[in-house]
Amino acid sequence: MIKALLRETAGTAVVVLGLSGENMARLMADEPIVVQLADLGLPPMKILIMGGRTESDIAATLAAQFGAPRTVVRQEAEAPDAL
Repeated sequence: MIKALLRETAGTAVVVLGLSGENMARLMADEPIVVQLADLGLPPMKILIMGGRTESDIAATLAAQFGAPRTVVRQEAEAPDAL
């Protein structure tokens, strides 16, 4: 996995997580990836990256491992803004 912190020309911070084919295979095998943001010089916080066939599958896995999440936001895929 590639982890990087970039800045857009407007100054907005962009956290980049580049996943390899092996990372994707692990995600689809229900092996989540945890990223420590402090590794990028950001405040201590973790990002949990999960994979699943559907959003419902991911939500069920979360509920089974952590209990019902306090907040779940589902958003349709959008084209990413240009950097």
